[in-house]
Amino acid sequence: MPSELQIQEISNWLVQQLPRFSAHGVVFEIDARIETAIVAALAKKALDSHVMALILPCHGTKQQLDEAVFVAEYLHVPHTVLDLTSTHDLLLSQMSLASVRAPNNLLQRLKMATLYHHAECRNYLVLGSTNLADWEIGRFVVHGDIAADIQPLIHMLRRDTLQLAFHLGLPPQVLQDAYAHSMHLEESVTSELGFSYYELDQFLSGQEVPEEVQTKIQLLQHAAAVRKHPAARLSVADHAAVSERSDQDIYDKSVEALTIISKAITSDQYLEDILRLIVMVTAEVMNSSVCSLWLLDEREGVLRLRATQSINSEYLKERVLKVGEGVVGKVVAENQPYIAANVLTDTYYKEKELARHMGLVSMISVPMRVKDHVIGVINCYTSHPHVFSDLQMNLFTAVANQAAVAIENTELMVKTKVIQEELENRKLIERAKDLVMKRFGIPGDEAYRWLQKRSMNTRKSMRQVAEAVLLAMEN
Repeated sequence: MPSELQIQEISNWLVQQLPRFSAHGVVFEIDARIETAIVAALAKKALDSHVMALILPCHGTKQQLDEAVFVAEYLHVPHTVLDLTSTHDLLLSQMSLASVRAPNNLLQRLKMATLYHHAECRNYLVLGSTNLADWEIGRFVVHGDIAADIQPLIHMLRRDTLQLAFHLGLPPQVLQDAYAHSMHLEESVTSELGFSYYELDQFLSGQEVPEEVQTKIQLLQHAAAVRKHPAARLSVADHAAVSERSDQDIYDKSVEALTIISKAITSDQYLEDILRLIVMVTAEVMNSSVCSLWLLDEREGVLRLRATQSINSEYLKERVLKVGEGVVGKVVAENQPYIAANVLTDTYYKEKELARHMGLVSMISVPMRVKDHVIGVINCYTSHPHVFSDLQMNLFTAVANQAAVAIENTELMVKTKVIQEELENRKLIERAKDLVMKRFGIPGDEAYRWLQKRSMNTRKSMRQVAEAVLLAMEN
């Protein structure tokens, strides 16, 4: 749809929302993100004087504040600046359990509370700025930026929202700043998620993307679906059916997890990508707050933490356990699953201080086996007391064993590639040696030493020297 038609369609839709909610206007935030400027421009165009903007800096720069004020003044939107820095920091300092995402999550919820306060005082609606890309992969904060009354951009791909900015007549300065911010965000998202917004937009618009990108996106979509659900309300009449539905949900998630991991077995992804995929899928299946994967180093007789979906910096540190040490070592030594009702009181659990800091309670630990040979362990934790059912145990074991096959297959593929590369290197070096023998009339051992000397003198590998010789002497 051409952008002019999209602008008119959204404007008409915004006008229709006020009588629908019996509201007098809309309030929204303006910050460095181009989406907030787009929403402000759309609201002003549709509702004229029935709009209000809040500018809510928190540890931001003066330039960012000036840019937000400039947008509001350019659009002639009434605005108020409220610095949330001290309030945010005070609240954060009172919270004992904090993760890497805690400051931003708290800020988004604090901003939304501020917006709703102003909306309530004026009988306004809160206008959000989430786009389709972020909505699909769960790149939002529950009860934070996603909690707005209406979301005019949530049906639009990120690339379409950026095109909309040009057609709304936003000033060049805003568009230039938006482009710079967009490039920085693209790099950040690619580094964090393993794919770009460009690839995400391609996938969401039905275009082809690499299989590993598709798998990552689908996994995030599945995880995001849970966060989009409205608050659960349980009536007495519903209670009898809950257990049956829960078991079916677990079964369905497990089948999906097994399918995703099975695809990984036949893919050419790197081992680290496979490990991250396994912990993310497993955490989703088990509804786990933290999932970790340890691999056995048989040569040294130790287990090493290789992957986790936890973003807590303490949990991400490199950790090693001996076989037989702690719950993980016990599971490997005995080749049997282990359940801890409460890790803080469990005899075998070693890292009680870390568990207390992260709010971990119950734990299930299962060996990853290939033909009864243990190659590692997967752990799942809950943040509340939980009794793991037989169904959960059986399905978790199935996922763990399928994960073991994926890991073993990946390591085998790596070894095969190394062997193939070594054979190719030898063939190249042999061909180069033959050419040197013919060119200089020297025996094979001298020709080989000649190649070695060239390698040392030029500080290049034997393969690189051989390729150079072939290029020079075969022509």
